[in-house]
Amino acid sequence: MSSQPPTPLLYAEYTRKIHRYLLLRTGDGELAADLTQECFARLLAHSRRATIERPLPYLYTLAGRLLTDHRRRHETWRTDTLAPEQWDDLLDDRDRPDLLYESRRRMDAVAAALERLPQRSRRVFELCRIEGHTHGEAARVLRLSTSSIQKHLALAMRYILDQTRADE
Repeated sequence: MSSQPPTPLLYAEYTRKIHRYLLLRTGDGELAADLTQECFARLLAHSRRATIERPLPYLYTLAGRLLTDHRRRHETWRTDTLAPEQWDDLLDDRDRPDLLYESRRRMDAVAAALERLPQRSRRVFELCRIEGHTHGEAARVLRLSTSSIQKHLALAMRYILDQTRADE
């Protein structure tokens, strides 16, 4: 004698959970309903051959597999689904003159702001942000304390940020 409840009771108990699971993954109510029905049809067929000890995990696994199978059969990559203006978004932005110009303008603004910084703050910025040294390494190079390096770096970054925002 089987210890599992009959399939109609399982259907009544779990149909909403399986349908919701599939609906969240497909966004399509009809497809989710169809796949839910298929899950329970397969559960019924399998339960005639063997006892399913944990029907809910079995149903979730089955639903995921049915969804994967459905997607493999029905979803194809089509290039005509993109509008012509969407093709432009796929291009490499590095080759666009307008972006190159804007990038160069921002770099020039940062370089000009760096030139206006006091020498010590500029050197701290160069060591830490451009050359990649740690605060401790910069402190040893410039013979300053780590806290002085942090203060100069904060001053430099704030100044550069303020100057480049003013240029916009």
